[in-house]
Amino acid sequence: MTSQAWLPIFRAIAAEIRAEIVPLAGTVRGREVVGLGAGGDRTIYLDQLAEGIVVRHLEQAYRSGLRFHLISEELGERDFGGSALVLCDPLDGSVNAKMGLPYYAVVLAVTEGDRFREVRLGYVQNLVTADEFHAIEGAGAFRNGKPLQPSPAAFDGRSIPLVSFDAPSGVEPRERAAAIFAKAEKVRQLGSAALNLCHTAAGGVALQATPAPVRAFDLAGPLLILREAGGVATDYDGDPLEGVSVRLDSRTTVLASLSAQVHAFARQLVGERVP
Repeated sequence: MTSQAWLPIFRAIAAEIRAEIVPLAGTVRGREVVGLGAGGDRTIYLDQLAEGIVVRHLEQAYRSGLRFHLISEELGERDFGGSALVLCDPLDGSVNAKMGLPYYAVVLAVTEGDRFREVRLGYVQNLVTADEFHAIEGAGAFRNGKPLQPSPAAFDGRSIPLVSFDAPSGVEPRERAAAIFAKAEKVRQLGSAALNLCHTAAGGVALQATPAPVRAFDLAGPLLILREAGGVATDYDGDPLEGVSVRLDSRTTVLASLSAQVHAFARQLVGERVP
């Protein structure tokens, strides 16, 4: 089965999750803690509900003859008889959803191995707006089914128009990003790593800065979308991301932009030598 053949399955998953999750976002029932996920975070009812939808669709895919191995945010890993990996974060930005803030997504990917370089399809849908991003390796990036043709924000070589910052609470990550903040015209901390990278791929975010290690699993599909849109991403120290594992225990920092010039400028700001 080609990676592209997964796209209608992913779209069906996203449509049902959106129908079920949005009415419960911000409610007492939606934010109820129901357990601890395999990724180490507390599982709220919204997470559980979304993942149940994913698993049901994938069980149906298995019964129709597909073979794969699922890695999901809450349940961990489940074998469906194949070597291809299906990665699933049913609710990226679950804190936003819990609090009723309209910025959260379903994130899905297919990969032939457990490294970023082996991701073949990435899919992200904003569950509030139904805005959809996907990319197929070697075939480009798309927004709402149309080829993504982004225009990088104007860059004068002295300041970054808009920086999206993603990090857990604490002083140290903010200190690592201080030099970037000093050159940023605007800074946003929006709460969904996947959507942040998609908007970086679309050109709305000039730089995505993630100075503290975050779960790599959530980034696999979105980074393919950025790459297929023509963007560039490294870790915060400027090292390649291609060899980073997509497994749930893997962590990485990120510095990403649609513009190679903005990315190089950011690397200079954080003290890295640009070749």
